[in-house]
Amino acid sequence: MEGTFAIISPFLTAILIILIVFITKYVRERNRNQVIMKAIEHGVELSPDLLKDSRDEKKSDPLTSALVTIGIGVGLFIALYLFFNEIKFAAFGFIPLFIGLGQLAGYLMSKKQNKEN
Repeated sequence: MEGTFAIISPFLTAILIILIVFITKYVRERNRNQVIMKAIEHGVELSPDLLKDSRDEKKSDPLTSALVTIGIGVGLFIALYLFFNEIKFAAFGFIPLFIGLGQLAGYLMSKKQNKEN
């Protein structure tokens, strides 16, 4: 029973984290909309900043994304190896590691092409 729980608990934790993030975003957006509706009802002039979309239009940096994914892979590998003390479980950390390495290779290739053009 403990072994099953040990295997399932990381997945349940990930699902719980995702749910918390989505619920928090939903509640924040709902509260923002309620404030806007109350302001409109009372005839208060709204600032353009309040009406802007709450999601910031951030440019995603592929280098940062690649390095974060590589870090997640390395961290997952170390954590799983220390937790299970077997390399066969720790190998799951290679999945995000290699995804991050692929992102890094893509970034470096696109950077090289941009310099040539």
